[in-house]
Amino acid sequence: MSMNLSDLLKQERVRKVEPDELQAAECIKLAERDIRIAKEMLGKDADWAFGVAYNSMLQAARAVMFHDGFIAAGENQHKTVVDYSDAKFGTKLATLVRIFDDMRRKRNKLVYEKAGVVSDFEAKFAIKTAEEFLAAVTEKMKR
Repeated sequence: MSMNLSDLLKQERVRKVEPDELQAAECIKLAERDIRIAKEMLGKDADWAFGVAYNSMLQAARAVMFHDGFIAAGENQHKTVVDYSDAKFGTKLATLVRIFDDMRRKRNKLVYEKAGVVSDFEAKFAIKTAEEFLAAVTEKMKR
């Protein structure tokens, strides 16, 4: 992947705004809620558990953007949020960001194309990944 912030700004995929700690905190709350709900969905609906775990990662990444004073702009904003995460965290969280991008693609399929594409194992893995990503993001935002 290897995206950088100046590319995202040049392509007008992100816009600089005032940092918004309140909105960042709200996104963290949403990310925590989504992990909780994803766990409740396990064993009931793997697609939804996966989708909600993905949404947790999306909200955590959006929190970082608000914290840093950026918002996604234009089309394909979910992809932009993933690319911003790649630019922000680089090699430190490369594996988690790559999984985040894979989850984005899979979630797109299950939302727009076909139900029943996620196994229970994938849903559990998605939740575990979302928890790790949220922990890493909140740690980075404290610094």
